[in-house]
Amino acid sequence: MDNKLLSFYKLVSTVAGLVGWPYFFWHLKSRGQGESFLPRLGLRLPKGPLPTGAPRLWLHGVSVGEIQAAIPLVAELRTLLPQAAFIISTGTETGQMLARKHFSSQGALVCYFPLDIPWAVRRYLEYLRPRVFIGLESEIWPNFLSQAHQRGVRLALVNARLSDKSLRRFLKYKRYLSGIFNLYDIVAAGSLPDYQRFQRLGIAPSRLHLTGNLKYDRLLQGRDESRLKEFREFLQATANEPELTGAPIWLAASTHPGEEELVADAFQKLLDPYPALRLVLAPRHPQRAPELARLLSRRGFTCRLWTALKSGRAAPGAPVVIVDTIGDLFTLYGAADVAFVGGSLVPHGGQNILEPAAWGRAPIYGPHLENFRWARQILEEAGAGIMVQDAATLAQSVRQLLDQPQEREEMGRRAQAALIPHQGAARRQAELVAALAQKVIA
Repeated sequence: MDNKLLSFYKLVSTVAGLVGWPYFFWHLKSRGQGESFLPRLGLRLPKGPLPTGAPRLWLHGVSVGEIQAAIPLVAELRTLLPQAAFIISTGTETGQMLARKHFSSQGALVCYFPLDIPWAVRRYLEYLRPRVFIGLESEIWPNFLSQAHQRGVRLALVNARLSDKSLRRFLKYKRYLSGIFNLYDIVAAGSLPDYQRFQRLGIAPSRLHLTGNLKYDRLLQGRDESRLKEFREFLQATANEPELTGAPIWLAASTHPGEEELVADAFQKLLDPYPALRLVLAPRHPQRAPELARLLSRRGFTCRLWTALKSGRAAPGAPVVIVDTIGDLFTLYGAADVAFVGGSLVPHGGQNILEPAAWGRAPIYGPHLENFRWARQILEEAGAGIMVQDAATLAQSVRQLLDQPQEREEMGRRAQAALIPHQGAARRQAELVAALAQKVIA
């Protein structure tokens, strides 16, 4: 980005920050949030003392998926840089909850990431004083990157991802934006298609690396099988209906608005052949749980919230359980018999269809997987992925897997085996970051 364009962007982002804060406040409040409002505007700096150690690494993941992917990366970095201090930031409040849960106890400072407004970026960089910044997946913030670069902060983009849509947009302005992308000392692409797209943007060959995806490592390493039995017992528990004990479990995960109605339609069809079937509905945004409970109640389904069921505040036996927590979804894939992954029946781009595969569950998904084509290719080459188009084909696919348990288990084994050759991305990315960090130590 040339100086004139960067100056214009600074002006526009400053004006946006000054006049747009009411919308940002409303956006958070409409989701039942608000804690991140002042920090992200740069009006409240992170709480707590700065972490001790050197070099100081600032790792940023926008939300839950990125923070989960960061777990094996941070573990590898601690091995390679045992004296390093860590700052972990998120853009969302759900991501913040998970980051605090996992990283605060390890001595990291967990905070929010500032909006890309000049004054907010400046305050954070002056206060946190990182030596290396590590962004996960698709963190392209001109104000932040240019200010950090001017301060001598080394920049790494790991697990780097670039969709076809973003590529087309960036290519229109390539001559203006290539400078911003090349501020990164390292761009570690998570897949070959991403690597090729970054090449087309003009990333210098010395900066661009193909390392594989962190989410492979997290998936197989992050399974906690000790909770599976407990989760299944919660979901299959019945109230004075012993004939329903051991009911099959269908998990509809990471769903978005417009998909829950299709899931409900499919579930209604499935109750005829499988009257004991349990539907576990896990919306992408858990704060939507009360809204979905009302939706399903209007359809005549009895629902329980997952938190109430686990705590004993709600009686067991409801055919529908709505997940209203952060951090349980991955284990729920292992507790389920069949899994549908949302964000794919509506034009959202999909969610991570490899999570059920890690537990030996062949995922069902819709056609909108623009952000996870690499994952779809891996599974479909192994004969371990099922695409559906609507409620009717969704019900048909779930029934087929329930009707044929041996085929279901075989597809699940193929799905899990497809992940094994792709292990090691965390170590490869950590080695690149560690080499970069050594330059600031020297």
